Amino acid sequence: MKIVPLGKKVLIKDAQPSQYYPGTKIIKTEVEKEFIAEVIAVGEDVDTLKVGDTVKYHEHATGINMKHDGDNCILVNIDMIFAKIINE
Repeated sequence: MKIVPLGKKVLIKDAQPSQYYPGTKIIKTEVEKEFIAEVIAVGEDVDTLKVGDTVKYHEHATGINMKHDGDNCILVNIDMIFAKIINE
């Protein structure tokens, strides 16, 4: 099943934080949730994001948990997203 957001809604897939320290195979004992996600789909009124963008969202974002192509995703309002992350 595919989800197509309407209006100012964005479908995001939560990115899992790394379980390992960078460059090692040593497992972290505590893994903090970073509230970073990949944009899976955007509503027709969203012009600042596109599919595939990485975003930082509000830790108290109230959204609707949904399945999109078998993946667990969250449907949120655009105002719950703070920033687009660009890796250079």
